Amino acid sequence: MSMSGIPQNRMIRLEAVRLRVDEAMHPWHQAEAQAVDAHWAREQVERPWLFNGTVMLHRGLRHEAGVVTGISHRVPYAALLHWIKTQPRADAWHLFGSAVMISSDNAMLLIRMAARTANAGKVYAPSGSLDENDISGGCVDVESGFVREALEETGYDLARAEAEQPLWCWRFDHRVAVFRRFRLNEPAAVLVERMREHIRTDPEQEIEDMVVVRAPADAGPSVTPYMKAMIDFHFAAPDFVTGCQAGGMG
Repeated sequence: MSMSGIPQNRMIRLEAVRLRVDEAMHPWHQAEAQAVDAHWAREQVERPWLFNGTVMLHRGLRHEAGVVTGISHRVPYAALLHWIKTQPRADAWHLFGSAVMISSDNAMLLIRMAARTANAGKVYAPSGSLDENDISGGCVDVESGFVREALEETGYDLARAEAEQPLWCWRFDHRVAVFRRFRLNEPAAVLVERMREHIRTDPEQEIEDMVVVRAPADAGPSVTPYMKAMIDFHFAAPDFVTGCQAGGMG
């Protein structure tokens, strides 16, 4: 257990994530600004298709009584890439949400990222870095982020699904993945066919394919560590925690 109170490498139940937006520059980014710019210049040579948009980087994360709290700052995507490369010991955290979609026949539906993305070939649930679209009333809404990503990446509106009431959280070092499981009301074969059609016609072309996981081994070697933790957790206890909400977020 660290000072954050979020245990490492263990799935824990959450009731809420509350992140307050601070309009000031993130202290770590301020200290690393020159290194961030230098790293981005190299990335532009190697991967010129990457877009330097605005994302949220956090600090002061704490976990108490099932609630994670913290402070969020706007940073350029270049800062997050530099953070991922350097893994600093400073008070800088990458917290993000994932929508774990479960078909009516209990398959987990994951995505494989396309070659021209920062996570080429990686397999995980619809997710993405939190950004300005997720800010509401001076706070960052983690759940709106993964609902939006699921719609953009698979074409599926999670308002049509049954959402498990608690969130789940898995932490490795200063990475924190927040999950919610959603039960979809059709079998995997039907859902995946429709999602693949969405991927085929999506102008962004960020997703290579859908990956159907019916057992932990199905995800393959390219699954991310945080996603592997959720896969193992789900298939060890596939039933939702009691108190599901009908109609998405509720």
